Amino acid sequence: MRIQNFYKIIGVVLFMAFAVSCEYLRTPEQDVSPVIDPNIKPTVTYTSSITGSTAKEGDNIIYTIKLNKPIERALTFTAHQIGGTLSEEEYVAETVVLQPFTTEAKLIVAPVDDDYPEVEETLKLEIGIFGIAEKYLINPNSVNPLVADWKIANKNDAKKLTVAMEWANHALDFDFVVWSDTPANPKTEWGDSGASSHNPEIDKSIAITDPDGTYYINIMDWDTGPFAYKFSIGMPNGTVQFIEGTFDRAKTTYVNDKWTAWGGSYDSFRVLKVVKAGSTFTVTKL
Repeated sequence: MRIQNFYKIIGVVLFMAFAVSCEYLRTPEQDVSPVIDPNIKPTVTYTSSITGSTAKEGDNIIYTIKLNKPIERALTFTAHQIGGTLSEEEYVAETVVLQPFTTEAKLIVAPVDDDYPEVEETLKLEIGIFGIAEKYLINPNSVNPLVADWKIANKNDAKKLTVAMEWANHALDFDFVVWSDTPANPKTEWGDSGASSHNPEIDKSIAITDPDGTYYINIMDWDTGPFAYKFSIGMPNGTVQFIEGTFDRAKTTYVNDKWTAWGGSYDSFRVLKVVKAGSTFTVTKL
């Protein structure tokens, strides 16, 4: 029995020695590298789809978010507004989640094309990871958050004159209509999309393909008394013009064109004159 145990012990020792020698002889190429090194945190970078700092209404500003290596945790990226004249209703910014074991996600900031003539606006954003726990999962040398300053340019209809009228008291309803007095269409009821229940009212009845000549913007009178108005006029070339005034039917200087397209006879008073020549519009207050 002692001899048999002795040989068993010798066999175990020889096997262990062989295993240790093989471990020392293994080459680096034989080692399997881990997919993720838990001791080195990934670095985040951001790339915008738009070069420069100006975007237009209706554009998609796409931020490509990349990690230089994957991790086993999800990361949430959000856009927060920290300044600018653009309101929260005038743009959309979606939150995105970069999934575990992936290295790229796209976050989209989209200024709304509101079809309303206005001056250039601004939007200042912070884009990044804001969750307290998630912040510590990325390399501290990463830019987080990214601060982005954008100018948001107005966008007009390139084929039509955009006319918008607004007023202060939203409890009251005011309307306007468009008349043609061109040689091709003299004293013709031309458009009534500015006669709805909206504030502002918007009309695009005059197109660059319409006959050249004179058109009029007329305010409908519903016996509501004097009120202050503001017209915002978007030219097809992208420029914007603003005309302000007070409408008061007691004035005797207005020309009253009777609007009969709705089956009755309604007062409409000329307040703006539009002279069209090709794709150029000249708008003046009467």
